[in-house]
Amino acid sequence: MKQSLRDRWLTIPHPDPEFQRRGQNILIIGISIIALVLCSLPLAAIQPEPLPPVLTSVIGLFPVIGVLLLARRGLVDWATIGMVALLAVSFAIIPFTTGQIGLMPVYAVVAVVVAAVIGRERHIVFAIAVSVAGMMGQWWALAGQRQFSPSPGEVVAVGVLLTVICGFIASIGTRSVRRAIELATAAQTRAEQLAQQLAQTNRALEDRVAERTAALQAALAESEQRQAALAAALAENERQRREIRTLSVPILAVRDDMLVMPLIGVLDGERLVLAQQRALQAIEQSRAQSLLVDVTGVPLLDQLAADGLIALARSVRLLGARLTLIGVSPEVAQTIVGLGIALGDIRVARDLRDAVRRGASG
Repeated sequence: MKQSLRDRWLTIPHPDPEFQRRGQNILIIGISIIALVLCSLPLAAIQPEPLPPVLTSVIGLFPVIGVLLLARRGLVDWATIGMVALLAVSFAIIPFTTGQIGLMPVYAVVAVVVAAVIGRERHIVFAIAVSVAGMMGQWWALAGQRQFSPSPGEVVAVGVLLTVICGFIASIGTRSVRRAIELATAAQTRAEQLAQQLAQTNRALEDRVAERTAALQAALAESEQRQAALAAALAENERQRREIRTLSVPILAVRDDMLVMPLIGVLDGERLVLAQQRALQAIEQSRAQSLLVDVTGVPLLDQLAADGLIALARSVRLLGARLTLIGVSPEVAQTIVGLGIALGDIRVARDLRDAVRRGASG
């Protein structure tokens, strides 16, 4: 509770931390002055004429309170000027009330020290100027009056008081420096924590990148395996297609000098080229004299298929063999006649038995 109350009273509404520090010092010094004045009231009350010093002390509290209000509102520069001027003017006025200068000029250092604690360089210059002006005014105004040297007791009392005041102000400066060091240490600690958090985040990011990279490499290896499997499957498919094409154009030996090649399905350009290649290879290897091409399973014979069979017959003829077309259906025969296709060297037989019989009879 005490901590929160102190923080509430010492809070300065200013965004700059330096102004906040200066404002807090002004509040502490002002409250200390008020406390000293209140503590000195009993001493003033026992004087032979207590009313003037008491009234002077009480009236002097109002400027101090005004300075505190300025600091509390965040007007730190104006509060600094007011505090320095108040101290310098107060010490300059005292000799006019007593008629004796004594050691009062020594107190001018208090205003300068306070300016160093709560202000900046320009405020120190202002404090020096006001203090020097006050001392010059004292010398000019009291030059014609008889002055009495202070007694040893007065010198000791002034020395002690001045030492206590300067020590108190110095302690405030020390406190400000310590507070600044604490803030700097806290900021450094926070920076180190942020650096550690950043390092942890970087390590976590590196771990995630490593995991993603490993997963990507595994996916890439799996993709390569799939591509290899697909390539193998395509190669196997191509091999099977070649075997199927080979099986789709089979060549069988009826006799030593006679081969039969049954064709089933539509005869396209690819099958005709394959049929020509296999027929010529088989004739060359077996030295056959006759090639029977069975088109019983061919539903349609178009111009392309007819030209292919004619080219096959000519190629077979060049190898010293003859081509016999067997199994021609009525539909295929009508197509050949309708297209006006001349079969040329191609012989025609009704079926395999008829072709074998003709071949046996020469």
